[in-house]
Amino acid sequence: MASSPLSSGTLVDCRAERHVASRKITIDASGVQHCRCKVCGCDLRRLPAMRRWFRSGMMG
Repeated sequence: MASSPLSSGTLVDCRAERHVASRKITIDASGVQHCRCKVCGCDLRRLPAMRRWFRSGMMG
């Protein structure tokens, strides 16, 4: 099973929770990184020690 490169995400990838983070990243006082997905526009968060972006909000 070949995986798609991160730079060419699709809505199918977003539905599978494989989001593509935008380049504009903000960091809050506790060190959590925030940005938006390039494909679907949802809000994403990442802890400093983690490499994966997670969707934030009520369901994330």
